[in-house]
Amino acid sequence: MKFDQLTSSVSEVCRAFVCGLEAILDANLHGIYMHGASVFPDSGPIQDIDCHVILAGPLNNRNKDAILQLQRELSERFPPLGEELDAYFILYEDAVKTHPPAHQLQPEIRDESWSLHCAHIRAKRFITLYGPPPKDIFPAPSWVEIRTALEHELTFIQQNLRYPDYCVLNMCRIMFSVQERNVVVSKFSSGKWASDLFPEWKPLIDAAVASYQGTETPDEAALLKTGVESFVEFGEKLFRERHQSV
Repeated sequence: MKFDQLTSSVSEVCRAFVCGLEAILDANLHGIYMHGASVFPDSGPIQDIDCHVILAGPLNNRNKDAILQLQRELSERFPPLGEELDAYFILYEDAVKTHPPAHQLQPEIRDESWSLHCAHIRAKRFITLYGPPPKDIFPAPSWVEIRTALEHELTFIQQNLRYPDYCVLNMCRIMFSVQERNVVVSKFSSGKWASDLFPEWKPLIDAAVASYQGTETPDEAALLKTGVESFVEFGEKLFRERHQSV
């Protein structure tokens, strides 16, 4: 387990999660790999914990019930982060493929951002919480697969404009990804990139950053609410243009 790179609040949730899964799964637990905002030095306050749990074989009903109970306990013991532990349980045999894998707790759900997660982990933007280094899993995605995942991310943003800070900064990340052909970037780094390249949007992006940091003013909150839809439309246009040029 490697928790030295984490803040104390994130570390205690992850330790409890790993210990709980070890007890539940035993040899069926292959590895736990954390990715997302927590592994970027410029991520700011951590609002959620993203990780993939790699399983040697399928879960039985007892396993599933115990994992769900563990997640409920973590939510109660470690608010608010315990409630924001986004763990994706996938089979090892699926993790070595580029096709979006099914969530073993909810088989109807697939990780449609799988290619983006693979790109991050292959760029060493991860922390191994349990198990061996993931050198034989998380395959290299093609640009076509990455673009498909970015499409999914864009659709998610368009459907969740009620969270304007999230939508603005993640739209910046999509814009950076297609413009630079590089998806391994944090929300805040891509926000700075977008502010420099499109200064007309800097006040809105600054407001989104302030919201994430808990320092937004009433004026910034109002700007986010009124400006997010136009910014997402702007970002989608750039996204479509870049799609057509490659």
